[in-house]
Amino acid sequence: MILEALLTAIKYVLYGLIFLLPKMPTVRLDYLDGIFQLMSTADLLINVRVFGGCLVTLIVAMNIELIWGVIMWVVRKLPGVN
Repeated sequence: MILEALLTAIKYVLYGLIFLLPKMPTVRLDYLDGIFQLMSTADLLINVRVFGGCLVTLIVAMNIELIWGVIMWVVRKLPGVN
């Protein structure tokens, strides 16, 4: 019960802090309409799941050295693993 009251008080303090932030201006994104129309047209020709898989494969292939470096860094941080 005390924990619930404490968490509720923290929640209201955070809501108050968020309320003090200035309002976000509205942004018009009309220039993206052409891109979305192109994507919807491409969806008729290419399956989105296939395109997504190809895109992920391409990104991994381009960054394989970075990914390998991160994996080896994590392995080196484990005690007892050479």
